[in-house]
Amino acid sequence: MFEALDQCQIGIAGLIVMLLTCLQYENHPFVVELVKCCRTHSLASEDNGQHFRASSASTKQLEEFSLQQMAQKIEEGAPKWWSLLGSLLDHNVSGELGREKDKEGSELESEGISETFWDDVNEIDLEGMINELTREWGLCPPVKDVHTNCHSAIGLMKKMIISSILMHSLNQKSNTLQSLLGLFLQSAHMPYKVINTLAHLRISVSTDTINQAVQSLLQESQNSLQQLGQSLVASYMYDNFDVDLKHDTPTVKKSNDSLKHLTSSLMFPLVHGVTLDNLKCSEDLWRSMNVSCCNQFNSWMFLHNLCAYGLEYFHQFKAMIHSPEPVKQIPTVKMPIFAAQVMDINNSTVSGNIQAVMELLQQGRVEDPAVTLDATVSDLPDI
Repeated sequence: MFEALDQCQIGIAGLIVMLLTCLQYENHPFVVELVKCCRTHSLASEDNGQHFRASSASTKQLEEFSLQQMAQKIEEGAPKWWSLLGSLLDHNVSGELGREKDKEGSELESEGISETFWDDVNEIDLEGMINELTREWGLCPPVKDVHTNCHSAIGLMKKMIISSILMHSLNQKSNTLQSLLGLFLQSAHMPYKVINTLAHLRISVSTDTINQAVQSLLQESQNSLQQLGQSLVASYMYDNFDVDLKHDTPTVKKSNDSLKHLTSSLMFPLVHGVTLDNLKCSEDLWRSMNVSCCNQFNSWMFLHNLCAYGLEYFHQFKAMIHSPEPVKQIPTVKMPIFAAQVMDINNSTVSGNIQAVMELLQQGRVEDPAVTLDATVSDLPDI
């Protein structure tokens, strides 16, 4: 078959296009079966779970998204289409057509380009993504298989993008992959013109849709911060960072005043079943403070560092040092962390720290009802 196509100077994709466009082959059994393979209306339906509503976007949708699961759903929903698409994109099939013509020159050139490309790509840690896309969990692949795995991963991504474009053309609400790509493009500061161009190509969603999703995520984050803050069982963290806001056109006045001092902050709940009564522990803490436990830990740390990083003579005693006895073990749990809004505050001063704490508490709606500006708010917690 491939030799016949080679003699006619046509590829598999060209053959399929010719069969689908020529009226004389309209009722041919092969064309009828081919048309059945291309029917993917069921994939674009809402029951398939690929509808992403920007106005009600949530972090749960972003966290639970899996490219592997999405590919599995498409393969199960349209196995013939998935197989046909794989045949069209298969590197080995496409390489059979021109291999006899210019085997030496083309192979050497392609190998040189491929090696240079993958050498540059290897600087990025892609092992996790490759393992996920090729369904090879466990140990990292050998160095010899890196190129093969990369080609497999890229082939799978191509199949996903083509299938998503087809699904989006059948139903505009089937836009899960496009929505996530749009959010990624905006987070990477891609120009709006580029995003809208990709939206017309059905690879991304429009900037208006992205903004709706961002607003929904912001509202969800604000509700989570307020709910956590009003529980009063939360911990707050903040730190300063600097941003250099350079002007495109420098001016004489304040030409060096481009450094902005801002404050970032986080909130996370106190886990392990901590309640408000547990936080009233100042007197008990001072009364039951065990100095001997601190001394024992300091002694153990000193001996450990001495035998591990000290003179070579002390290395022989490293095996004799046992782990310190636990006073009260706290189990390790996965703690949710919420990012608060960046504050335009310079916390390098005492007044700046006070202002940062007050504004951070306000984001959690922890305020004094007597001084709050909104007199209608009556559900503020009593602190």
